[in-house]
Amino acid sequence: MDYKNYSDISFIEKGINELAKLTEPNRPYTRLVFSNEFYQAREWLHKEYLSLGLSISTDEAGNLIGLLESKLNTDNVVIIGSHLDTVPAGGRYDGIVGVVSGLNVIKYIIEKNIELPFNLAVYDYLGEELNSWGVSCIGTRGIGGFLNKDILNRVDSYGRVLCQEIDKIGGNSNLLSGPLPKIKNIVACLELHIEQGKVLEKNHLEIGIVRSIPNISRHHVIIKGQAGHSGTVLMNERVDALVVASELIIYVNSIALEISMESNSHFVATVGKINVYPNSATIIPGAIDLTIDLRSVSDIAREKFLDGIKNKLIFLEKKYECELHINDLAFAPYVEMDKKINLLFKKSCDYFNLSSKLIDSGAGHDTAHLARVAPASMIFIPCKGGLSHCPEELAKLDDIAKGTAVITKLVLGLAKIN
Repeated sequence: MDYKNYSDISFIEKGINELAKLTEPNRPYTRLVFSNEFYQAREWLHKEYLSLGLSISTDEAGNLIGLLESKLNTDNVVIIGSHLDTVPAGGRYDGIVGVVSGLNVIKYIIEKNIELPFNLAVYDYLGEELNSWGVSCIGTRGIGGFLNKDILNRVDSYGRVLCQEIDKIGGNSNLLSGPLPKIKNIVACLELHIEQGKVLEKNHLEIGIVRSIPNISRHHVIIKGQAGHSGTVLMNERVDALVVASELIIYVNSIALEISMESNSHFVATVGKINVYPNSATIIPGAIDLTIDLRSVSDIAREKFLDGIKNKLIFLEKKYECELHINDLAFAPYVEMDKKINLLFKKSCDYFNLSSKLIDSGAGHDTAHLARVAPASMIFIPCKGGLSHCPEELAKLDDIAKGTAVITKLVLGLAKIN
């Protein structure tokens, strides 16, 4: 069967191009959660929902939902979702293809006059990307009951309180103390996403069926040295916080490399955010704060890394006579995708004669949090050079159409429609 019969490539292209315009001026493609550009994207999606005749709502966690209601009296729902927010200077496809493909699936169902025995929803999950509150996947954490008071009450550098921003966008943070009641009615959660890696491209594969998503944790490190005049404080008398941070960053890289080689499994650690205080060319750095991003499929490897970091902090404190602190920002456990859904994904790929393979994700996704409380899985399509979280991010429209067709066929399979 030709997958193009299930996908409208021009519809997909139009959606991606229109969303690409909703970015910060002079910094493509930037659409941070709760920014003006993000609200504009939500308005765009609201109009798309209206054009398809969907029921529109925002749930307690701030997720924007378009619902195609079944003519049967049922609360059961199949969810297709992803996210419209981006990282700073990100790409045009990360998250976006999942939302646009979901719209295409519903468009197909409507145009073919197909009656489903369940409701079918497209979700824009709120704030999938890491943000100024130090937490990702706000919307799906909210669905699963994984937003505690500490996270909800966090205040970012602009003085914004996370729970208040959720409420402003239409959510109700007072009702996020546990899983949302609707999870008991979820038949399946599905997501289409670019791989953000090279496995599919290198192996000339069309679809990656995701088997697992790694545990992800982020840790905030504060280093307190002593600021001073860059011209008068002698080298042997300095407590330069940036020098201390440099040694720590090199250690993060070396121990992560060592553990990844030893465990022969996916293990990566990154220091991608660092602030220098007071950040002047004529002042010795007096303080540093940085964030360590850690991802692993093994809890043992993760604990070995964190033990190594804590011991290194003690060593650096003594060596440089400075002060170091580490705090945990966020954690998401390793999770496996639903095996029954993955079998249906495989059948859908075979139906269209698309090459596929089970693949482990290196990135975190909204589906990881949903899989903890409901049947959920996702598929990947190739992206050029594995590049993502950058303006050079690129996915072929034909590949997006293939993934959309696979999702559509799976929905029909769940409905037992040939």
